Order: sequence, then C-alpha cells, then structure tokens
Amino acid sequence: MDMDSTSLRQRPLRVPAPVIDAGLAVALGVAIMISIAVSPEPGAEREVAAYVLGWTIAALVLVRRRWPLAVLLASAAILQLYYQLDYPGIYPAVPLSVALATAWAAGHRRWSLAVAGFFVLAGIGVGYQTLVPHQPAVQVLGDVTRDTVLFAAVLLLGEAMRTRRALALEQERSERLLLNILPAPIAARLKQREDVIADGFGEVTVLFADLVGFTRRSQRSSPQQVVQLLDELFSAFDQLCRDQGLEKIKTIGDAYMVAGGLPEPRPDHAQAVAELALAIRDEVARHLDPSGQPLQVRIGIDIGPVVAGVIGTDKFSYDLWGDTVNTASRMESLGVPGCIQVTERTYRRLRDGYRLQRRGLVAVKGKGEMVTYLLLGRHQ
Repeated sequence: MDMDSTSLRQRPLRVPAPVIDAGLAVALGVAIMISIAVSPEPGAEREVAAYVLGWTIAALVLVRRRWPLAVLLASAAILQLYYQLDYPGIYPAVPLSVALATAWAAGHRRWSLAVAGFFVLAGIGVGYQTLVPHQPAVQVLGDVTRDTVLFAAVLLLGEAMRTRRALALEQERSERLLLNILPAPIAARLKQREDVIADGFGEVTVLFADLVGFTRRSQRSSPQQVVQLLDELFSAFDQLCRDQGLEKIKTIGDAYMVAGGLPEPRPDHAQAVAELALAIRDEVARHLDPSGQPLQVRIGIDIGPVVAGVIGTDKFSYDLWGDTVNTASRMESLGVPGCIQVTERTYRRLRDGYRLQRRGLVAVKGKGEMVTYLLLGRHQ
C-alpha cells in the first residue's frame, strides 16, 4: 500500500516539538524574570543567582518530553533552593506549570500531586507562612487558595493533554489497522461513509501463488510449526509486494493473491507483478518445510479487466471479481511446481523484457484449451 501518495485524511500543519519547547522555555523564563523584578516584598534581593536559577528551571523545558518526571523533580528542587536563599517570591505555578502538566500527561500523577501539595502546604502554605512575623491569616489563606487554584488549573491542563494524546494514539492505531485491511485510497473513501465502494478496471495484472503439497505436508507437522512457517513466508511476500508497490489482496490457506494496477492505475503493472513472481519463486526456494524438505510454489498470472470493491460489514475485505481473476487462479492450479505460468495476453505484455517459454495447450475449466507460457526470468 502506498501510504505516502494517498493518506486517509489531510493532516494539519504541525509545529515541530523542539520549536514549541524552545518557545515555552523562553516564555517561562520571561515570566519568572518579571515575577522577580516586580516582587512586592520589601528589601528583596534581586541577585544574579536568582535569575540564573529561574532560567535554569526554564531551560529544563527543553528536555521535558524525554524525562518528564526528572524535569518535574529537578524544577521542584531548584525552586525550593530558590526559596531557601530568600530570593524575591515568585508564584510556584509559574516555574512549575510546564513541568507539572507534562509529568501529569505522561502518567506520573502521584508525583505531580505530591509536588503540587508540597508547595501549597509546606512551601507557601500555612506551615511556612505562619512562621513569618505579623503575617495576616487572611493573606496566608488567600495565597494558599491562589496557588491551589493555579496548580489545579495546571493539572487539569495536563489531564487534557493526556486525554488528547491517548485519543490521538488510538486514532493512529485504528488507521494503521484499517490500512492493514484496505488500500489507503479505499480506506479514505470508507471513512467518508461512501455507501458502495466498487470500481471497474480495464486492465490489471492478477497473481496467485500456492505452496505445492503444503496441505498434505502440514498434516505431519504441529500447528505451531505450520503457522510459524506461513507467517515467515507470507511476511516476506508482503515486503516484496511493498517493494514493487503492489496490492496484496488476501491469503487463502497457503495461497497468496496479489494485484497490480489498482486501486490506482499504473502503466507498468505487468512488469511489477512479473518481478514479484520471480522474487516469490526465489524466496520460496530458500525455505524448507517443518520436515526439512524443500518447498516449491506454483504461480499463475493473467492480465485483463476486473471489478474491485469492499464487501461485508463485519471483517470486511477488499476483493476482486471477474474472468481475469478466475483465469489467473487456473494458471496457478494447472501450473508446474516451481514455475510461473502466464496467459498469452500476459506473454504479449512481457515478451520484450522477459524470457518466456511456450508450454503449449492447457485445458482450462470453463475456457477450453488455452496457450500458456512459463516465465523464466528477465532478458540479460
């Protein structure tokens, strides 16, 4: 499937994460500097170290995504050191806002609540401020309320970030699953709630590949061995399909079906399928069955018109119908083990670039005798 040329939907333009973090770091640093400069505390010392500690907290924003909990704890420790040095007071929610929200969104809820609670109750709450002589109780409670509200807002923001991220991951997972079932253009049409998805194609190339005698051999093997071998082999086929830009249609037992030239037409679909067939033949020859015997594959190819569409509502699938599909299947089932059998019209499309050998007349059910050819390889 070509996920680059056709996407499920138009993605909004996103600002890179490093740019966002750099902007937040600058904004946070400026906010801290303003808090220090306009501090109402009489006689507050505005030393260089106060600004350095403030910008250090802001700089931690740059690595918040990679180490959310470490950034939160480091920010809390630096802020506590700032208070211990008796520098001009700054609202704790200002330097801790980004770190708290990020840690909460990353799932570190207990640590986030512990840090917020510490600064509300111990750092600037009753347990700290009542030690200051002549501190009015109303002002103490007002400061506690103010900071509690600020921290609550920050943690709510973190929860919103976490929920949005979880929804985005779930949506991405759903789209990946959909793209594993349907071609990207078809999936996009399905998401737009198109009632009936059906298309006619004037010319595509259809390939069937089947492991020779595998059903009989599998009876002497354990289920795990059978499934493991098929998974290994068909995963290799999947990669070969992706390399050629072809569409895997389905697997039926130990049979594998591929089409070229849909859902987006391409002029070289026959050549691409021929390359895939040669690669599948070579790939199967490198594998052994669970009993240690070499594997062989029969491959059949035909070119012609098909109808393609999505059928079903539960476990739906993208499938093909038409005489071309049936003929390609017959080319496989009536083929020679280890060989690639093609129809005459396929031969005419490939003969300039590939070596083909006339097999002769083959009796095909429902079609009578047909002249077929064996695809041997590329021209030198």
